[in-house]
Amino acid sequence: MEKIVKIEEYSFDSLHKEKQQFLEKAKTASDSSYAPYSEFYVGCSVLHEDNEVGLGSNQENASFPSGLCAERVALFESAKSLDTNAVREIAVYARSTKYEVPQMLVPCAGCLQVISDLQNRQKSPIKIWMWDGAEKVYVADNVGQFLPFHFELKEQ
Repeated sequence: MEKIVKIEEYSFDSLHKEKQQFLEKAKTASDSSYAPYSEFYVGCSVLHEDNEVGLGSNQENASFPSGLCAERVALFESAKSLDTNAVREIAVYARSTKYEVPQMLVPCAGCLQVISDLQNRQKSPIKIWMWDGAEKVYVADNVGQFLPFHFELKEQ
């Protein structure tokens, strides 16, 4: 068995102004991260089909693993309106004073599974944008690029 992963790479400057602003919102969301333990600050912006943008940031807790990733903070809030306002895209941004942030910061497996579940519930893909604030931006058409054997609902 072979799984081909398709990730597109763009220059930040080549993106439309609206997409740049969407990515910048994820960066701004990282400012509200609470990450005194890891010093890894993550922000996530969520684009809904009505063009509303939701935000989330990672929130750590002294009682590990009681914290929550930025993606899940934003997506759980967004899940309240899936029936009438599906999630189309998410953007993830990270910075750290302690670690080198990978250029292509892929959401953790737990967050990927949440994205997968939301895709199933709304019956449409969620595009994933990854950016570290530098020139290169990476995008995957859906969670299957990173979690090829994710749980999926059966068609009824």
